[in-house]
Amino acid sequence: MTEPLELKKTLNLPKTDFAMKASLPQNEPKQLEAWQAANLYEQILAAREGKPLFVLHDGPPYPTGTIHLGTGLNKILKDMIVKSKSMTGHRAPYVPGWDCHGLPIETQVEKQLGGKGKVFAAGIPPDVPRLRYPVR
Repeated sequence: MTEPLELKKTLNLPKTDFAMKASLPQNEPKQLEAWQAANLYEQILAAREGKPLFVLHDGPPYPTGTIHLGTGLNKILKDMIVKSKSMTGHRAPYVPGWDCHGLPIETQVEKQLGGKGKVFAAGIPPDVPRLRYPVR
């Protein structure tokens, strides 16, 4: 009787020192610590001192409600734009901002309170902790 075919032996894969398992919960903090110890971000900004400035304000993390896939896509695209500008010779610092002027969160609060102008027009005193919750 013949031995069963071991498909692993038929693959032409490179031999590397990389572990098969990423172990991100253990390894990511180490990598972040190494980048912070090397002052990598500060070195990049220092190397671009005097170059043309490019600023893309990164808005609030999720101003229109709960976090969703579009939130991640937005962050990734903005990060790619800022990094590509830095790589093409611009001084492109990361600038967090609150560029939505509060309107999306005001809309969310009004929805929770029953609609635009209904609660305050009725003379009902606002429940301040409940109003503040969506903002935090």
